[in-house]
Amino acid sequence: MPITKLQFEMGIDGGIESLMVALYDFLIEHQETAYAEEELYQQFGVSDPGTYIDTSHLDIALQKVVETGAVEARSVANSTYYAFLQGIDKATWKPPADSADETGGDSESETPTSE
Repeated sequence: MPITKLQFEMGIDGGIESLMVALYDFLIEHQETAYAEEELYQQFGVSDPGTYIDTSHLDIALQKVVETGAVEARSVANSTYYAFLQGIDKATWKPPADSADETGGDSESETPTSE
């Protein structure tokens, strides 16, 4: 099954990107709270932490959403917690200012105007 060029560059597939979007949307809705990794497993379908289940896609999605700079991970009391950090453009997985700069967007010109 083909993947997008962005997914290829990020080393993810459509399923992992869907999880990234879901994680990001969840954390942006709960900006005043940080969630332990185990809590996110429960939120996104791992109902019994004692049961073996392949969590590799969720692990990758968490790692990638942290790499984008949208979410912060921090070790607290022997658990890793995740919290919203900054807004990003989910189409590029970059902060909005970075997206405009790379596409020649609406950045102000530094050339002085003649009077």
